[in-house]
Amino acid sequence: MRSEPQGLQAALAAWRAVLGDAHVQSDASTLRQLSQDTMRSPAHASARLRPANSEQVAACLAIAHLHGVAVHPVSTGHNWGYGGVATLHERCVQLDLSRMDKILAFDETLGVVTLEPGVTQAALADYLASRNLPFLTPVTGAGPTCSVLANALERGFGITPLTDHWQAVMGLEAILPDGQRYRSPMWATGTTACFKWGIGPYLDGLFSQSGLGVVTNMSIALVKRPQVVQPFYFWVDSAAQLPAALDGIKRILERCGSQVGGINLMNSTRLLSMAYDTRPLTQLNQAERNAAAQSLALPAWMGVGSIYCEQAQLASLKGIIRSELRRFCSRYLFRSERQLALAERALRLLPGTWSRRWQLTLSKLRMGVELMEGQPNQLALPLAYAAGAQPQQGTLLDPARDNCGLIWYAPILPLRSQQVATFVSHMEQACETHRMPCPVTLTTLSGRAIDCTVPLLFDRNDAPGSSRAEDCYRQLFRTGKEQGVLPYRLPLAFMGLLSETQASAWQLGQRIKDALDPEHLLAPGRYCPLAPALHCQPAVMEPQQ
Repeated sequence: MRSEPQGLQAALAAWRAVLGDAHVQSDASTLRQLSQDTMRSPAHASARLRPANSEQVAACLAIAHLHGVAVHPVSTGHNWGYGGVATLHERCVQLDLSRMDKILAFDETLGVVTLEPGVTQAALADYLASRNLPFLTPVTGAGPTCSVLANALERGFGITPLTDHWQAVMGLEAILPDGQRYRSPMWATGTTACFKWGIGPYLDGLFSQSGLGVVTNMSIALVKRPQVVQPFYFWVDSAAQLPAALDGIKRILERCGSQVGGINLMNSTRLLSMAYDTRPLTQLNQAERNAAAQSLALPAWMGVGSIYCEQAQLASLKGIIRSELRRFCSRYLFRSERQLALAERALRLLPGTWSRRWQLTLSKLRMGVELMEGQPNQLALPLAYAAGAQPQQGTLLDPARDNCGLIWYAPILPLRSQQVATFVSHMEQACETHRMPCPVTLTTLSGRAIDCTVPLLFDRNDAPGSSRAEDCYRQLFRTGKEQGVLPYRLPLAFMGLLSETQASAWQLGQRIKDALDPEHLLAPGRYCPLAPALHCQPAVMEPQQ
């Protein structure tokens, strides 16, 4: 039996007095939910607190501070592949903010929404649609059940015109570790936050990717829906053409600016994960993956982007993009959702495997268009099941609940074509060394930066496979670090790798953490080393001999 932190029982009693018995949970069913994960995380919380508002959050943190009990906040806990609801040590309770699910205000003139941590992508999309508000939801591949606020705090990104979701944050409210309240300096009661930087030191940034406070509401600028959302697709037949493709994509972004959203490039292994269902992807060796990709006529790389513009601008923008695509790709298409739907219906009239396969392809393309239009869906989530885990029928996908094996490695590189191509080659070699597939997605964050995302996929029931995935992550991280490349975010279990990297920035973060949370009771170890008293386990469990 694991030991309890000193003061836990007194803290639980105090929390029940504030939240009510129903919202302080430590029963067996809750503990099973808290242990669900997509990797072998260090530890899981021993109880769950479910506050309903900022005042209750402040009270919960004040009680934690009084009794010396560590608290780990989550919004919905659906950051699959980055840690989910895990913690970095057992002597911790979870602060579950999913009950705080209100959209507090929307300023249509400014396009700014103020919302709580439990507001999901689906909830925001429904709010906008039900009120006929012409704005795009900042969607991601994580799906409709994920928190809008938490994704912004993790500096997530999407493919709609405002790619950088933290850039869209205009102001926030946070509860500090001792229960005190912080509010953005230019965000007065009754006003709408409209200027990100405020005045004086930019303090809002302290609450992004940190354990310095619990953000209880946030104002986010949304992009107004344009007259036209025009997707385009292109094929790059040879891996050797990747540098030329990246040069062309960079020119498209420079010439079209914000009227083209983030552009995705997916390698053949990533495409295979979407199209091949005969055997789990992780059970195929490299030769078998190559043969499967060839049988499906998959290119070395496929690109997807979208134009956001007024109708009068469309022809000119398409002309610019065509002129660039012709320089490096074998073919390209501009297709609307309506055209894809018509083609899908026509294929239903045809028999055979070829017709069914193309129906599936067109269905996925249509779901991609929905994302480009700010409509959250589960297009990307089946990737987590590519190692063979089975989803529950009749419910939304949940990779942690369904025991998927998934760890995300997401390094950011400067958009220099040869450097990116070389880095992709190194990632592929590392994955091959650890007998893992390497499904790469390159996503432009701007004309200067690109994300090189790799999901490490494995069977959670296979201990050696889990170990290989963990070892592969460490190798990818260290190989990248040697080249001056770091991920834009880390899975919770690998936070310890940052202490080897951050140098002066890490030291300053430690000093700020020590000042605001000297006992490291709020999200201990998250983007900051654990306090010595809390080191009860290694960052990632080593396999038993």
